[in-house]
Amino acid sequence: MLVSLRSVVFLALLFPVTACSTTGLDPSDSDPPATDAASVPLLDPGLTLGTTLYGGADLNSLDAPERALLDSAVARGLNGFTYYVDWADLEPAPGDYTLDTFTATLQTLDGLGIRPFVNVTVGDIESYNLPEELSDGSGGLADGVALDDPAVLDRFGALLDRIVPVLMENGGFFLGVGNEIDARLDGEFPGERGAYVQFVEAARERVHAIEPRLAVGVTLTTPAVREQTRTYQAIRSVSDVVPINYAPIQDDFFVEDQDDIAPDFRDVLAAYGEGPILIQELTCPSPASMGASESWQRGCFERLFSEIETSEQVRFASVFTFQDFDESTCRTVRDLIFGDELDDLPDDVAERLADYLCFLGVVRSDGSPKPAWDVLLEAAATRAD
Repeated sequence: MLVSLRSVVFLALLFPVTACSTTGLDPSDSDPPATDAASVPLLDPGLTLGTTLYGGADLNSLDAPERALLDSAVARGLNGFTYYVDWADLEPAPGDYTLDTFTATLQTLDGLGIRPFVNVTVGDIESYNLPEELSDGSGGLADGVALDDPAVLDRFGALLDRIVPVLMENGGFFLGVGNEIDARLDGEFPGERGAYVQFVEAARERVHAIEPRLAVGVTLTTPAVREQTRTYQAIRSVSDVVPINYAPIQDDFFVEDQDDIAPDFRDVLAAYGEGPILIQELTCPSPASMGASESWQRGCFERLFSEIETSEQVRFASVFTFQDFDESTCRTVRDLIFGDELDDLPDDVAERLADYLCFLGVVRSDGSPKPAWDVLLEAAATRAD
């Protein structure tokens, strides 16, 4: 499964969410609910530092050199992982649950002492990831389907009844039900916001009936947090925690100057306000076309880790991502995710976007570590101390 590719790349960064007025919203209405899970009690005190595999979570699929690198990071103190999964992968047909891969993945992570942040990406940027009979086949809802329909809520609730115990048995501390859906709900489809909010609230209540300490929420973009958009306000009011994705990339899809990274990150934390902060994706790409380099990537992570280590608010940060794609896989991903859309963009923008997809990792496609790898190891060791 290739999750959060369009979210990180095409919309959240290249075309940031336009701020929507919050006029008419009482700030108190957007306060998160008072729940046992709001402080993320299942997460160890301090910072949990992790990573993720771009497009999946099967650690056993890694070649020996890459697995050795990951194991070395775990030995130094890396102890978190972002794991994305689609509803349809867990329930391909009504009442037909296929949880073997989900369970095996979490068991592998738990065996390594790695704490999983799990996101069932019901909404992913401008699209929904839903079982076939609920979807129109192009990222929207099937005719007559609404996410706040009691039948849909009950169906997802029945799935939660099955996956929450698995998550709890294997060190899970957070369950997401969407990724950067503000791109859709603050964009072309604000009329769907109310139904999505009801869906999140129902999911949180169902989870808490099983395990009151398990935090539930929806990951949103940093523009939504900066601008306090309507979707941010609404999702925050029904979530224990609203995680974020962060990448120091400008609107024109060039990276930020090194000196601007720390102040920009601090601005995001200030806009977030009170409460624990979970960073689902912490991204510093390395392609030259974006004005980056492996040296820039190293400096980017040095600055971000320095800020995170001094913040008592940031409880989880996951480096996005572990390894670059090789050339063949990169071409496949470009075609799969974008199709002909890159042809409609200016050549330089298309180049930056395509390169971004392929050079996100802190390990090269051939399995050799980039300079940023040492920064990750140092941060992991500092966290462990």
